[in-house]
This record gives sequence, C-alpha cells and structure tokens, in this order.
Amino acid sequence: MVERVGQASRQHRSGEASIIYPAVRAVEHATAVPGVRPSRIFSVLWPLWQVETTAQIQEEQDYEMLDRFLVRGLMEGGFTRITELCRFYGLPRSLVDRCLAFLFLIGHVVVADEVVTLTPLGLDSVRAGIRYVTKESRQKLLVERFTSSPLPRRHYDGSLTVLTTPRVPPEQGGDRLRFKPLFAPMVFQPDIIAQLAQRPDRHEFNLPKRMRDLQVLGAQDAYLPAYLIACADQRLLAYSGVAGERDTFLEQICNQLPMIGHLVAAERTEDPQTIWTRWLADSKLKGTLRQLPNGTWRATLATDSFGDPPRLSRAQVGSYRLSKGCFLQLWSNDTGLRRRAAMERVLSMTKSHGMIGDRADLVAHTASLAERLEVPAPTLKELRRHAHQQGLTDALARLDELD
Repeated sequence: MVERVGQASRQHRSGEASIIYPAVRAVEHATAVPGVRPSRIFSVLWPLWQVETTAQIQEEQDYEMLDRFLVRGLMEGGFTRITELCRFYGLPRSLVDRCLAFLFLIGHVVVADEVVTLTPLGLDSVRAGIRYVTKESRQKLLVERFTSSPLPRRHYDGSLTVLTTPRVPPEQGGDRLRFKPLFAPMVFQPDIIAQLAQRPDRHEFNLPKRMRDLQVLGAQDAYLPAYLIACADQRLLAYSGVAGERDTFLEQICNQLPMIGHLVAAERTEDPQTIWTRWLADSKLKGTLRQLPNGTWRATLATDSFGDPPRLSRAQVGSYRLSKGCFLQLWSNDTGLRRRAAMERVLSMTKSHGMIGDRADLVAHTASLAERLEVPAPTLKELRRHAHQQGLTDALARLDELD
C-alpha cells in the first residue's frame, strides 16, 4: 500500500501508485555538490511510524461583513447590549439577532439577558481580523524510528512517497533498484506526539499553531524510500525527494548514528571500473572510460550512439547509468548534441508534477542542467522553438503557463 503527501492538505492520502523519486536524480545532484567525491549509492527503506491523530483546530475564514462590524463594535466600540448595536449600526433587531445567533454557534459570543460578550475565541478573531472556527481534524504524522523524531513539515509538501510495507512494488521502482529496509527496534510511544503538541514550533512539524486536544488514534509501520550516497570522506548524502534536494534531516541522523554508516560500509561491492568496462563491452557501444577528478566514472561515447531506438536516447547525454551501487555518466564530446539534450530534458521536466512551479523554477533548472552538460543555457524562446519542432504540445502549453 502506498501513501503520498499532498501539499494542499499537508497530510497523507491514498492514491494511485507513484514512481519513487529517481535514484538518477539523486546522483545528478550529489555529483554537483562542491567538495565531495561521491562513490556509491545505496537504496534504503527508512523506517517510520505513521501516526493517525485527531484534534480540534481553529480554521481561518473570512468574516461576513455584518459579523465583522458587530464584533468590532463589541470590542472597539465598547457596546455590550443588543439594542446598542442595533442603534449604532442602524440595523433591524431581527438581522442583528440572526448574526449573533451564528456567532454564538461558532463560539465567538455569549448572549445573556440582552448582554453580549465576546469569548476568548471571539477576541482572538477580532484582533487577528480572521474568523476562527473550531473544527475536528484527522491528520497523519510521520515519526522517524531511530530517534523518535517527528519529520519536518517539508516532508509533507510535494509528492513524497511513503510505503506501508517494506516492499517496493515493481511499477513504482522506476530505477529497478533493490531497496533494503533498515531495522530500528524501537516501540512507538504516544508521548512522542504529546511532547510534539507542547512545542511552540510544532507548526514546523505539520501540526497547526491553533490546535488543541490532540489525541493519538493509532500508529503503523511506514517506510520512506531514500538513497544514501557514500563519499570518499566517509560522509553520507541522503535523498528522499524532498524539494528535489538533499534530505538534511536524514543526513543529521546518519551523523548521529554511526551504525547507519557501518551498515552501508558492510554492503558487498564490486570494483566500478570492472563493472563499467564489462557494460561497455556488452553494450557494443563505441566509447572510452575515465574517472573524473571528483571520482565519478564517465563513458564518452560516439555521437551516433545517441538517437532513435535502438540507440540511446539523446536525453540520456549527461545522465547516469546505475549498476550494483555504482554510477556512470554517459557523455558526448558533441556540444550541439549536449545542448539538444539539455532542451529535451528541460521540456520533459515541465511535464513532471511538482518539478517546475513557476518561471523562476524553469530558469533555475535550465541553468543547473546546462551547467552540468557544459553548454550555454537555452532561452525560453529556444525551448519553445524546439518543442514546436518536435511536436511537444503538452510542453508548449506548459511553457505558455510559465511565460
């Protein structure tokens, strides 16, 4: 079973099976990090608890115009009686009664013997200029199992995939990698959530600021697909798909718990040069292997290695191939081919949910990709022209939205 985190609701929801954050994207990011020499990638299922909770939250709503005037009259005008409100605003008694009945229903006023009093909730609402309405809310929270730490709010945004079994369905593992579950022998304690509810920064962990009576309904095991990339300096970089960047939350836990690094180091590995020499021979592609200064292996292939099937696609120029925890960059010395690859990959990104949110995102992704491919960044006009030439109507429509 799969759950995804939706940005609008900021909580998990079941849905169609989604492709897990690609390992290739993690490798592309890691190899561009200054000052590191990434060498191996390990696919893991990071153990979590998925905790279902219920709470009373104060939802923010806009005031109706008359309601706003009445509550301001009570607080700022010093009025206390219904007749005073009717006289000041020139409103019929029946209309004021209906408004006050609604404000009483949502807990903003108390009416007794013609005297109207704002409740604490009503006072808070008037001061904030927002109508707070108390509602029951059910929410799923994520807790990391090694340290019993709640996951930060950014893990609930976008389309992060969380599994409820320690198995990745074949249709979701886009890179066809074997994910190894990490084992954490801890038992869930409801006090973890109770302590979180008392924190003044709880909104940073996906709990609303205006919330009370938080209760735990239950907890189940969950697993976050993630990649740990080992570097020459013994550092581990972590990726889970959070904002397309490094997962610094998981990295901090790796630094706290040396056992995770030991688990990674204990994995049996094969010499990268042997792996890629064998692959190059089996693929029957013309090319040469060499190790770059940052430790990455690169296969520089003949230009005719890329094109229409059965050749490699042009979009694969500059991308990575994975095997047995090692990665190899596919390269071409043809600058024109690399620039075309940059345009095709950017246009593909525009169709990927959550990758390109606005024009600034498009410019940033284009610049980053062009830098990795060592070519000038294509302009929006060039992207549009290429999409038109290739008949990419979906990409054209998306560029129009971003323009």
